[in-house]
Amino acid sequence: MDWQLLGEFLFLLSSAVAVAAIVERFGVSSIVGYLLGGMLVGPGVLGFVGSANSESSYAVMTELGVSLLLFTIGLEITPGKLKLFGIRGGVIGLAQVLLTTGIGLITILLFTGVSLGTAFAASCMVTMSSTAVVVRVLSDRNELDAPHGRDALSILLLQDFAVVPMLLIVSMLGDSSLDTTIEESGGSILPTTTMLLGMLVLVVLTVFVLPRILGSEIFRRNRDFPVIIALTTALTAAWGSHTIGLSAELGAFVAGIILARTDFARQLRADVQALKAVFLTLFFASVGLLVDVEWLLRDGNWAEVLLFTGVGILGKSIIVSTIVVLSGGRIRQGVRSGLCIAQIGEFSFVIGSIAFTRGLLDYGGFQALVSATVLSLIFTPGLIAVAGRSGIRVEDMLKKVGLLKKRGREDRDETDQLFDHVVIAGFGPSGEEAARMMQLVGIETYVIDLNRALVENARKMGARADLGNSAQREILEHAHLGSARALIVTVPDPHATVATIEQARMIAPDILICARARFKKFNELFEKAGADHVVVEEGVSGTLLGSMAASVLGRSDEDQD
Repeated sequence: MDWQLLGEFLFLLSSAVAVAAIVERFGVSSIVGYLLGGMLVGPGVLGFVGSANSESSYAVMTELGVSLLLFTIGLEITPGKLKLFGIRGGVIGLAQVLLTTGIGLITILLFTGVSLGTAFAASCMVTMSSTAVVVRVLSDRNELDAPHGRDALSILLLQDFAVVPMLLIVSMLGDSSLDTTIEESGGSILPTTTMLLGMLVLVVLTVFVLPRILGSEIFRRNRDFPVIIALTTALTAAWGSHTIGLSAELGAFVAGIILARTDFARQLRADVQALKAVFLTLFFASVGLLVDVEWLLRDGNWAEVLLFTGVGILGKSIIVSTIVVLSGGRIRQGVRSGLCIAQIGEFSFVIGSIAFTRGLLDYGGFQALVSATVLSLIFTPGLIAVAGRSGIRVEDMLKKVGLLKKRGREDRDETDQLFDHVVIAGFGPSGEEAARMMQLVGIETYVIDLNRALVENARKMGARADLGNSAQREILEHAHLGSARALIVTVPDPHATVATIEQARMIAPDILICARARFKKFNELFEKAGADHVVVEEGVSGTLLGSMAASVLGRSDEDQD
């Protein structure tokens, strides 16, 4: 069965990627392809994947994918970004959770006549948005730092925190009460003190122990060690949090937030990027497995699902847009934020599964919510793509009817993104001199280096600088390479230089790339990788030495004459 399960995993991943490749040819997000791929090979259609024996294994794998995602998101939540979110970010996030849950609860009770517990579970599922999809799409569109991106991320963070109390309440409202839960767990529940102690140990390890390990010389020299440590940290935090009775995703998220204050945050996030992509692909494909297509097409259930999905998307969009506008945002910003948050997210499956096992949802209700969730996730990339135009149209419409005053000029959304700067990979003597030249001509620079001392030196010079490996796509994207004017590579390792140039060409095909080569034999190698200009130290040294000697000898000859 173990090898059969591995075969199912591989077949599911391959199918998801194949369908994603097809839909991307038509301009559709790969996430939609992953969902459709899972539905196609799952028990609802072809039945190749998703047997009863593998359900628990898929649940663990998908939970690991979400945990890795939240760990990397936590690494982005630096003290500076928390200040950027500020009180307003916390207010709009909390308001969205409370208002959506409250309005959803009342609406479901009025129009369906179900029990209070069922209505609460369903409203909690509708409240949750998809951190995985929204962050992925906004990141691909370089909109995470835009005003609507920051508002959406603030709401998503509050939702992630709110999922724990929601799960506890849903568990208590079910037929299996808290007493039953105690009996099933052997007559005891880990006390609150144990949870607090576990969280304290996690904080101590990530604040005091891990930064010292990552900063040691041996771990900086071997690039494999940081990758292993990053993955171990994320999964250990998830496992530890689950063990003490909390959400595994929450533990990974908290670990990421704590490590965000260190200089290694960017590198850690890049190190887990590839594994995170695999787990998230498996997650979205596994979500597709849950859809019972036969039930969906029977007795007009699809019409009810479509109606529920449409009402949910419209309702959440209006609620979020109103909150953002009332908190001081522009109408177009509110509309864009609302469309980003409009879907039903991955944590809804966790809440729905508990509600189903507790008897709060029957099979039909569970399938209706699951199908609506998958449908809303499929719509999400398209909704985010049209959000900007939709916000402008709503503003124009309100101006025409006189509900909004016309302005002399439209304000542009402000972002933290750099434009027309130069990225310098490696800040040794060559990189430092290149940065000084850029400063002389008034061009802003963004330095990437693996040496903490050199990063600090770059910051003292006034350049933006981050600790990281320039050969990794994530690091280059964070330096806003796509909007840069040029990339200067002075990394001494030729293999790292080639990898950096190749990654840069994929991110920005037309960018100017200048690279340093210590020996002439690497000249052709760097040019094949995509470098526009290669400066060979051997040649430059010979030219300068020859010029110097010729100059001195010329003066000597003149003196003799």
